[in-house]
Amino acid sequence: MKTAVICITRRSYNLGSQIKRKLGQNGSETDLYLFNQGSDRSSARADDTIYFKSLSGLVREIFPLYRQIIFIMALGIVVRVIASLVKSKTTDPAVLVIDENGNNVISVLSGHLGGANKLTRHIAELIGAKPVITTATDVQGLPAVDDLAREYNYALDPVSAVKAVNSAIVNGGMVYFYGSKKLKIAGDTSLNFLALSDYPNRHRSADFNVIITNEIIPNRLANTLFLRPRNLVVGIGCRSGTSADKLLDAINTSLEICNRSPLSLRAIATIQLKAAEPGLIQTAAALKIPVLTFSADEINCFINETNVCIQHSDFVQKNVGVPAVCEPAALMATGKGELLLPKQKFPGITVAVAEDPLQ
Repeated sequence: MKTAVICITRRSYNLGSQIKRKLGQNGSETDLYLFNQGSDRSSARADDTIYFKSLSGLVREIFPLYRQIIFIMALGIVVRVIASLVKSKTTDPAVLVIDENGNNVISVLSGHLGGANKLTRHIAELIGAKPVITTATDVQGLPAVDDLAREYNYALDPVSAVKAVNSAIVNGGMVYFYGSKKLKIAGDTSLNFLALSDYPNRHRSADFNVIITNEIIPNRLANTLFLRPRNLVVGIGCRSGTSADKLLDAINTSLEICNRSPLSLRAIATIQLKAAEPGLIQTAAALKIPVLTFSADEINCFINETNVCIQHSDFVQKNVGVPAVCEPAALMATGKGELLLPKQKFPGITVAVAEDPLQ
């Protein structure tokens, strides 16, 4: 996760250099910026410090490029410079402010989903400072649902419900978690964990329900938030030139057949021969997931060794050198997963869905 550290004085620069060095020791990639009115921002010193002339101009440029931004300066300056750039807790970077003496590390933006609160504690420990965190759940030592989503890499569905869930937790309401695998939730007796089969009938009087599942559940109660584990892979076989629209329709239809949420998709898997297929690349971009590819030799080896019954095609064997693409590719991309939906045929497209077990 790439981090920017921004300094405007020599004193803050010394602290920034220390933070960059210590983050680097943990394998974090960090860029260090220093204000210098007389220098060009594009110039860099031997230690890779990057100079800039305008703080507002710099921040406007890099705000969408980093997942973590650390300002070593007054909090008021930072509030003014980021105010017009703040959009959503799902996209805004984690923003921290540190005074130039290194006494306090303040979590300013994206405390939970962006990981600012966690980073604040980490930086404070690295430099011997006091972490300043003001989110109500953290102040009271309670778990926040968006923090859990970040920690377990779950998608929030819908994001708009997060505020209501956290409010219920903070105010001592009854929040019930449902799922097949219990989360490690730090000690709070008001948070109860039940089997997925208990929803929605067991506790209709709950202030809020949080469901951990990739399944689409009909007749959901209004006070329900889903945490979608990203544990699905779609295997794809397609003709050259297949459009993204057709691929997206095939994927969505396949997910509807197996009753799964598209928010749980982790990757598209296919044969290496299709790695540069424009439709696949555009589909992955639309879904915000990567395309994983396997060579014909890897697929053939998997098919020969697996105990799973793979549907073979003479046509596919003749054209790409393997008897199947979508099913083996989906299974190979999950690792320890199982075939949730076998090969589905669409015009010029085949789709299979594999599911990893929850960790």
